[in-house]
Amino acid sequence: MKFRQVKDGYLVRLEKGEEVIASLAEFARGNEIPSGFITGMGAVTNATLGLYDIETKKYTKKTFKDDLELGNLTGNISWMHDTGEPFVHAHVTVSDCSLNAFTGHLFEATVLVTLEVYVKVFKEKLIREEDPEAGFSFWQL
Repeated sequence: MKFRQVKDGYLVRLEKGEEVIASLAEFARGNEIPSGFITGMGAVTNATLGLYDIETKKYTKKTFKDDLELGNLTGNISWMHDTGEPFVHAHVTVSDCSLNAFTGHLFEATVLVTLEVYVKVFKEKLIREEDPEAGFSFWQL
């Protein structure tokens, strides 16, 4: 990973072989990012995407083993109330070699060539806490 601080955040480049969510969480921890917004693009492989089912309170997941173009990564950085660890919540749109597009919550993916990410940093620490009714954690505003 390489990065450079800019006026209101960071420019981050993940490199081949890095795991996207884990690398961005480590970046947030290492740079003490209180909270932020992320956007990016690049290429990945072994991507696991999901869709949350409100009835079962579980994600339906699908793993794409092929090489994928990552046309859009959008998400945020907050911190888990119970563990004190950074939480990267990201959604992506990816496409395969036939240009079929798939979108969903990004659980994991491995950088294929590069992933270029802009991290807009917010000054306030944003905490995420479990909501038993919904079955997942929300920002505590």
